[in-house]
Amino acid sequence: MKIKTILYILCSYTLIAQSSTQYSGYVHLYDIHRLSDRSIIHLPWRIFSLNVDHQRGDFAFNSTLAMEYKIREDDSFFSSSDPQEFTWDLRELYASWFTSFGEIKVGKQIQSWSSVDDNSPIDNINAYDYYYIFNLGSDRKYSSLGLTLDYYLNNTKLGFYYSPLHHTNRLPINDPEFPIQLPVTPRASQIISPNNPDEYGITLQQKMNVADLSFTYFSGYDRLFSLSGSNVFTNQFQTMSVLDTVFSFRKTDMIGAGIVIPTKWIILRAEYAQFSTFDNNDSTSISNKGPSRSFGSANEVFFSHAFETKAKYYQTILQLETELPGGIEFIGQYFKYDTLSFNAEYLPDVDLPLFEAGFDPYSVFFPGMGTPLAIMAPEVIIMIFNKSFLNEQLLIETLFLLDQATYNGTKGNGRLIELKSTYDLSASLKLITALTKVTGNSSLDDNYTFNNMVDFSHIRFELKYFF
Repeated sequence: MKIKTILYILCSYTLIAQSSTQYSGYVHLYDIHRLSDRSIIHLPWRIFSLNVDHQRGDFAFNSTLAMEYKIREDDSFFSSSDPQEFTWDLRELYASWFTSFGEIKVGKQIQSWSSVDDNSPIDNINAYDYYYIFNLGSDRKYSSLGLTLDYYLNNTKLGFYYSPLHHTNRLPINDPEFPIQLPVTPRASQIISPNNPDEYGITLQQKMNVADLSFTYFSGYDRLFSLSGSNVFTNQFQTMSVLDTVFSFRKTDMIGAGIVIPTKWIILRAEYAQFSTFDNNDSTSISNKGPSRSFGSANEVFFSHAFETKAKYYQTILQLETELPGGIEFIGQYFKYDTLSFNAEYLPDVDLPLFEAGFDPYSVFFPGMGTPLAIMAPEVIIMIFNKSFLNEQLLIETLFLLDQATYNGTKGNGRLIELKSTYDLSASLKLITALTKVTGNSSLDDNYTFNNMVDFSHIRFELKYFF
């Protein structure tokens, strides 16, 4: 009888509760050309996005659907007759329940657990889309399928996240148009996926009189692949040998803290995160991958080796916001990461003809979790200057991204400088023009990220309509 009463009350509440549905989104036209030869840079962008939020009483359903478009190259029909030039992306779809103590959300979500505006080392729930790595905010993130719970008590917020899935970054595989090239592009046959891919995290945020504090723990698997081991294949007579590498996603635990200090003149934000990462694959799991490509008669496993990498590293960022004379808004960030410890099982000497494997596992070690800014440089300064004109109808922005790291005794000094204007043609229509210039360092080789990005210097035009 009690259950029937409860069901009756819930149904009655659902029927009488007021409901509302809100729609919003944008249409985005985009044109980007290299400065070197005025050629089009064929990168995808979101040409259309639609947000639908429906709420009835204490329950809500939220969704974001985007259309990604990529300009067709003139020879594309020689490789495929498919007329489609776009793909649909369901970026978010989740349900929310607002309770007396907080909020519970289930589904595909984009979360933010950070104290800084962008480039947070603590914000690791969502993977990143590298095609949008130069965007800001949630535009660069991939949604994750999971459960989140936010509990509020006075000035304290306790957040919990759980997902049964492992989420990885979207990478521009073998795309010469993308300005940042990965050191290696593995095939799917070379990847070992996690057996138990559960990910979870907890965050505590406390508002105080002089500052806001946050403490975060996250446990999951790396968003980027890493070298896990290798197999040496030979023929039945052991007269030839081939080395084939195997990759995986390391298990990583992160503990971090953040602080926001607002004052009359400036706002200081800072975060520090320490990562403990390890690869638990052994020689048995490595050997089970088998040959990832045709090696002719060299198709027998001579031996398998797992590096069993264990490492600790940190990432930290300091952000300062203030208003300069003349109404110029300034945002500055200083970012750095470094390795605290590293240990791996080095590849032993093998007596085989034509076999060479003299490399150091540390030379290919890279953080698989944390801010995507780490892919560009281990130490960076970012400065942004904004100034409004014409009664805030015109916004001029200048961005400086300066590499401060040293590579084998040589200062990087790579730079990305962008001058951008945003003009409000109307309340819902914006015209954006940007000029981006990248400089590298001729003293460093082609492995230097900014040297690869020089050809990405460009001019772009955008027309964005919001509804």
